[in-house]
Amino acid sequence: MTIPENRGKAAETQSASRRVRPWHWVLGGIGLVVAVLVVAVVLFDWNWLRNPAQSLITAATGRQTVINGRLGGEWSLTPRFVIEDFHMANADWAREKELLSFERAEVVIDLRQLLRGRTVLSDIRLVKPRIALERRADGEGNWTLGMTVAKDVAAPEDRTDMPLIGRLRIEDGRFLYRDEKAGVDIDAEVATVFGANNEGRDRVRLGGSGTMHGEPFRLRLTGGSLLSLRENDEPYPLTIELTVGQTSARISGTLADPIRFEGLALEVALSGPDLGKLQVITGVPLPMTPPYDLKGRLHRDGKIWRIENMAGRVGNSDLGGAIRIDTGRERLYLEADLHSKTLDYRDIGPLIGLKPETERAPNIAAATSSEKAAADSKTKEPAKPVAGGPPPKVLPDAPLAVEQLRQVDARVKFRGDKVEAPNTPLSGVDLDLVLDNSVLHLRPLKLGVAGGLVDADIRIDARSNVVLTQYDVKLNRFRLERFLESAGLKDTGSGRIDGRIRLTGYGDTVQKSLGSANGDIRLHMNGGTLSNLAMELVGLDVAEAARFWAGGDRTIPLRCFAADFNVESGMMTPRLFVLDTSDTTVTAEGNISLTEELLGLKIKAHPKDPSLLSARTPINITGAFSRPSISLDAGALAARTAGAVALGLLLTPLASILAFIEPGLESDSDCVALLKQVQPG
Repeated sequence: MTIPENRGKAAETQSASRRVRPWHWVLGGIGLVVAVLVVAVVLFDWNWLRNPAQSLITAATGRQTVINGRLGGEWSLTPRFVIEDFHMANADWAREKELLSFERAEVVIDLRQLLRGRTVLSDIRLVKPRIALERRADGEGNWTLGMTVAKDVAAPEDRTDMPLIGRLRIEDGRFLYRDEKAGVDIDAEVATVFGANNEGRDRVRLGGSGTMHGEPFRLRLTGGSLLSLRENDEPYPLTIELTVGQTSARISGTLADPIRFEGLALEVALSGPDLGKLQVITGVPLPMTPPYDLKGRLHRDGKIWRIENMAGRVGNSDLGGAIRIDTGRERLYLEADLHSKTLDYRDIGPLIGLKPETERAPNIAAATSSEKAAADSKTKEPAKPVAGGPPPKVLPDAPLAVEQLRQVDARVKFRGDKVEAPNTPLSGVDLDLVLDNSVLHLRPLKLGVAGGLVDADIRIDARSNVVLTQYDVKLNRFRLERFLESAGLKDTGSGRIDGRIRLTGYGDTVQKSLGSANGDIRLHMNGGTLSNLAMELVGLDVAEAARFWAGGDRTIPLRCFAADFNVESGMMTPRLFVLDTSDTTVTAEGNISLTEELLGLKIKAHPKDPSLLSARTPINITGAFSRPSISLDAGALAARTAGAVALGLLLTPLASILAFIEPGLESDSDCVALLKQVQPG
């Protein structure tokens, strides 16, 4: 009986052991996994991930990626990851071999925040990073990578989507940007420096230098802390200082949304030798100008940028108003409403093709009185031609910026209250400019001249390789006395001049356009007065001129003046030229070459009263526009002199005077018919 009891107890013990054994396996398995993980953590080499990482990046970007250095990491809740000697190949057409490379990159990630759905990068350090961005003439950029990468690296849609970055350090960085289409070539050194602000936060300061279009380039950027990039409750402070050669730009203020670059409250200050050079910075084609110093307030609404409350100087002229730029259209669109209280006529010279006066300094407010006096003295001194050299050209010969006309559409209004022009009776200017699809239209272009008005309609068509320009210029109510006064001939005449110029020419400069022009130029006066002394001198009436010199000059009635020039291939020929007074009728013949800028006119006077000692000799006006020459017609004078000699030989010396007696048989001109003939249609 004893043996059966022992067997029963043994069976119960075996059954219990069978019930406990599975838990032993579970606990053992957990222990083994923990042991394996501990061993893996201890023995894990992050470099094992090098090849998989290279393959993953290469596949995602389409650019061969190589990591020559080590990979490192930490096992913690805020691990620091390290990548060394990283290289990503560039597009096969790019000039630079690599798109991106760096000697060392360190990133600290907060895993606790990552589990909550927030990306927090506590510290980023880049050592010798180098990025080379390039864009071809067709617009393709080397930064166009795989679709997956493009989607992942797209700019955040909201300020709060930005990764929270505690500190960013860039050491000995280099940034290259080449744009064949825009002609931009930047090679800059980049580094970040930190300094605490009043709130104890670090502010970001970034500095870069290099070259742009072959000129020294420098960039200084100061912003709020990187932490504040994500904060919606306060505007982000930003200051950018940029210098390219002698051109400087400073932008300072705040942005409500720095990620989208919206909610701008920025002050802009621009200065430099020529507004046209701003294109390399802004990408907006602007005209060539004298030195400028301008300030304004920058705003942005989507793709529309505005500069408001603009004020400053261009050359010696003040300039204010507003500019609006729309980048959302197929072609860049610029709209401006500008105003000047006092406009120096030399400052608008480059707009019509006159080369800027390099000797003339801008009369900006910052200049001292002695500097202003020196600048004014230089301004008043005309350029002296080189002795023995060819005569300088008068017509503007600077080429029109044809490519700029083809890149942008524009609508510009400009008003000038007063125009300063020494020895030229100019007053206000009023201009409306429309540029649409490579056709520039100035309509109207109104300029006050000598108490009258120039009302011009000028159309420049740059759609083809040969630029076509059409001129339609009305001359209304010019006062002759104002012209004479500006020439130092006060009280020598008066009257009203009207006329019209209608020409069509080809070429990318005013000189070429007028030099190839066809059309007509008409001028006329109805009534007025002229100096009798001047009229007698024109007719070389020695006796009458001597009498007026002795007894005092007087004015005589001007019955009419009519001039009608035919212009063909740049050659002006008078179809009609009559100046009729109560004493004399003056006519002209010959031609004027706009192509060569040469004068070739012969002025003839036909006295209406008998006069003693009148040579009746034509006057020749010849030479270049810049060096005109006035002389007596040697042939006609010689013929009359020969006649006097013959009479003296045949009769008596006293009889030779008969050759210089003017019978005065000229009759009054039919002014009504003449004026009707030259009235503009």
